[in-house]
Amino acid sequence: MDITETIDLAHRPFLAEQFHQMHLNISDYTFANVYLFRKVSHYEILKKECGVFISAYNRQGQNYIMPLADLRVCCLDTLKELLNGRNFFFPIPEEWLPFFPENEFRATFDESESDYLYRTANLASFAGKPYTRHRNHLNQFFGAYRPEGQPLGRDNFQDALTVLRRWQDESRFAEGKTDFAVCEEALQNFSSLALWGTLYYIEKQPAGFIIGEALNSDTFCLHFAKASKYYHGIYEFMFNDSAIQLQSRYQYLNLEEDMGNKNLRKTKASYGPERILKKYRISLKEGIP
Repeated sequence: MDITETIDLAHRPFLAEQFHQMHLNISDYTFANVYLFRKVSHYEILKKECGVFISAYNRQGQNYIMPLADLRVCCLDTLKELLNGRNFFFPIPEEWLPFFPENEFRATFDESESDYLYRTANLASFAGKPYTRHRNHLNQFFGAYRPEGQPLGRDNFQDALTVLRRWQDESRFAEGKTDFAVCEEALQNFSSLALWGTLYYIEKQPAGFIIGEALNSDTFCLHFAKASKYYHGIYEFMFNDSAIQLQSRYQYLNLEEDMGNKNLRKTKASYGPERILKKYRISLKEGIP
């Protein structure tokens, strides 16, 4: 008999430990992402006799199963049983694919769901020809402003909300079409979600912030970067400064997916990703019981 539970903050110790043991670079495998997008993706804890999983729905309304352990330790018959009546396992890293026999399982991916993985040292230095434009923007920014950074926390929570609201006001999209509500909840539950972040001030006014969390021992995931368009070059500055702060602890930075947004894809590609992490869907081929 299947048992489902709605995900809440009480699940953080368990899920965080599961994700830590999986040691994957895919951004979906963090508690903050699961918790913050629990309503969007309808995340639920799914308890089966063979283990614990997460049941979810993607943007197309398709039901899928998110593993909470390495599926390669499971019996293939058990996996087939799990897929019965469901669409697919997701997100599955490329290194797991050889485990699934091609005559029984189908592996597909959507480019818009792929994560952008960068070397932290590259974003901390902006060295070399690929970063010429970003260095120019950063130099122009420093020529115009004297930014100050503070660790995000309870004392400056309202200033971060001010930045978020200004970012939303400058957006071309309505609040319901952006991640405003999700980011607002991240700020409201910043400590409970064990997030890390920096709030930046220019001339004593809150101007931008970055929020993220560790994916594993060598990769850090940046979930949110919000700032006012008024400050030209501020995004280059925030990514560069965050990388400088994190480079002694993490070899890689994950800037998550582009969601099919062409402008976002162009921007993320311009920072010279070390690797594009494809997230695979694993389903049963037709006629396989």
